[in-house]
Amino acid sequence: MQQFDPNIPGLIQGEVTTVTIIDPAGEFPPFQVGNHVLDRTDAFKISVKWEVTGPLRPLWLSALGGKWNVQAFAESLGGGPEILLAADNTVDADPAVSNYAVELNVAPNTLDEGNPGSQVSGIYKVVVSVFLDSNLGAPGFDMTGFNEGPIIQVEDPQ
Repeated sequence: MQQFDPNIPGLIQGEVTTVTIIDPAGEFPPFQVGNHVLDRTDAFKISVKWEVTGPLRPLWLSALGGKWNVQAFAESLGGGPEILLAADNTVDADPAVSNYAVELNVAPNTLDEGNPGSQVSGIYKVVVSVFLDSNLGAPGFDMTGFNEGPIIQVEDPQ
């Protein structure tokens, strides 16, 4: 499920269009292969793409300026941690741009592997947020978008 605010059809809308888990074992240049089972001892990437459209987009982004704050969280299904996986705040909120992208880097051993019969499932839902902070005051001109998924499983190769 994805959500975006503001969402004023015909004037300004947004969407987090893509959230892909990139497994380093699945990189075959020039292709990057998404994967849902990851080796917990390897780093991996999360590719995030989003767009903002509509005739108010240039005005809204000009007024806000600044940089997008992109974060990826892992929510354990069953037992296990719920944590911030990675964050990036280097993407400019450029009024001339409608499509944005960033790759988040997740360090090795960030997520726990599941063990049958234990409290840790090793299965996680990845949730991504993109946020642009506004200092314009009421009624609130912040922009934010969310995307739930994909679900991944973490395994230890041992």
